Amino acid sequence: MTEAELILRDFLESVLKERGSKQKEVRIKEINSDGANYTSLLFSVNVETFDKELKLFAKVADVADEARRVLNCDNLFCTEKFVYNQLIPLYNSLQKDLDEEHKFIFPEFYGFNNEFGKETVILENLVESGYKPYSRFKSMDWDHGRICVEAIARFHALSFALRKSDPEGFQKIAQNLKNTFDKDAFDQTTKDQFKDMAETALSVLKQEECRDKIRKLLFETDLMYKYNQPLSTPVLAHGDYKISNLLFKRKGHNLKAVVVDYQTVHTGCPVGDLLYFIFLGSDEHFRRLYYDKLINHYYTSLEEALKRLDVDPVEVYPRENFESDLKESLPFVIVTALSALPNVLADVETVQKWNSECGVEDFIKPKFSDLYIERFRGIINDFVRWNVI
Repeated sequence: MTEAELILRDFLESVLKERGSKQKEVRIKEINSDGANYTSLLFSVNVETFDKELKLFAKVADVADEARRVLNCDNLFCTEKFVYNQLIPLYNSLQKDLDEEHKFIFPEFYGFNNEFGKETVILENLVESGYKPYSRFKSMDWDHGRICVEAIARFHALSFALRKSDPEGFQKIAQNLKNTFDKDAFDQTTKDQFKDMAETALSVLKQEECRDKIRKLLFETDLMYKYNQPLSTPVLAHGDYKISNLLFKRKGHNLKAVVVDYQTVHTGCPVGDLLYFIFLGSDEHFRRLYYDKLINHYYTSLEEALKRLDVDPVEVYPRENFESDLKESLPFVIVTALSALPNVLADVETVQKWNSECGVEDFIKPKFSDLYIERFRGIINDFVRWNVI
């Protein structure tokens, strides 16, 4: 039995005891994430009690000290604990009178262990209820893109509703979840390593003029610092809203989606989540067909969600603010394409294990797959066509 399983069994026993459930048998099986999860080991858990069977899902922290420091994992786990223990109850209270079809659905939460090095979250196992992941290597189709955009619009609407119902409480949460990115925190070696990574990616581009323009954006405009801050309208943003962080269930023509990861929730800009989702989960062909349609669908879905929560869209996030934020945020997609997309599209055998003792360079210099190169070129083609660069 692995150390992670021992940690899980010990914490599970306390969770069941607190719920008044007496276990007869516990079956735990590790889940292979195929490179889609970096900070934790994943487990399916079947618990037979004296009155029912519980089908659960668990994540147990599995991060080496150096990775934990470089990637600020302590903050990730603390954020996840806050979301499940405090934010979700607030949000569910705000949407308690909505029809089920209009709610933002959270997985049922069983418990969070915050002990350092043993951070564990236990949830319902949605896979046992028929939900399935979408391949991180496959470009989204319209149906999955549409339902994901509706979901993040509802998530953002709850943030606006919380600010309306409890301005002081929202402000306190927003301050606590403020992104603390410090542009002066990196030493010269780290900066040089990021430049090396950028140059490696830029080398796959044929147009030298594009490379020069991208270099100017990356290294002369403080993109990383600027776009980690809210723009016109702050919300509690998801922060890692990609298609592999959702599970899907189809019944007839109806498709449902549930978001399953909340480690990166922060005070940010609504369009940050939207652009992150689109460009990390689609190829150039999809965007030619559906980019504008998906952007419009997000704002329409946001308007509808806000009205159902008795919030006036014009007062909190008028269309002109949305369009302005969208235009101002587009250049940051390049940083996302350099820093996040390589890991999303990494071949399983090349994925960096965060539970191994590695140096900083291992985390900011990912290997580029052939699919990544194709997608990166597609993003740059879009940006040239749209006059972003």
